[in-house]
Amino acid sequence: MHDLGYADFNYADMSDGRYRRGGVGVFGERGLVHLAPPAERVPTLMADLFDWLKHSNDHLLIRSCVFHYEFEFIHPFLDGNGRMGRLWQSLILGKLHPLFEHLPVENMVYDNQQQYYEAITASTNAGQSGPFIDFMLREIHKTLKAHQGETHPSEEDEFGARFGKEFGVKFGVNEKRVLLLLDSNPSSSAGDIAEQTGLSKRGIEKQLKKFRELGIIARTGSNKNGLWIINKE
Repeated sequence: MHDLGYADFNYADMSDGRYRRGGVGVFGERGLVHLAPPAERVPTLMADLFDWLKHSNDHLLIRSCVFHYEFEFIHPFLDGNGRMGRLWQSLILGKLHPLFEHLPVENMVYDNQQQYYEAITASTNAGQSGPFIDFMLREIHKTLKAHQGETHPSEEDEFGARFGKEFGVKFGVNEKRVLLLLDSNPSSSAGDIAEQTGLSKRGIEKQLKKFRELGIIARTGSNKNGLWIINKE
């Protein structure tokens, strides 16, 4: 499973540095949207949420939405919870694909603020995050469609900066993504890469086999604990 890299983060060091110590609620245009859990439950709820984020087998796209909703449900700080929840969704989505680093989650919510609060209310009333997930996925899809066809040179630039033309091979977009991920995390498995890219595990395995046959990558160590080496020379 892909390690999101959040294990060493001190979650109580956000906002003013402390979890809230009193009651708090979420308010929309029509008044109280959600009354948050009691303050004494916040540390445990937040620890459980981050543990779930790290170990869940759900797709990162779904995890980002669930985390966003649960963060707002817990409302761990006196102020800034909305901005912090949206920031965390952006950070989680960025682990899925560099494209999502440019996704304006804050603007998506601002442009649909009432629907956003209604989705929070619907999920709270239903006792599960489904309505909120549906809302966020619709907004993400709508935003991606609106920007379809636009170029995002950052990934191309990153590939050129890391590898230049050492390989002498013309790679497709997905092949470049796989090599960038291997370079960033040499311990990645085919399953890890599939989760991060949204491609099939079998397709990743074929790409890795192709790279090995071309002499671009090699494997050192065991299948379970080994590392990928990229031959840049």
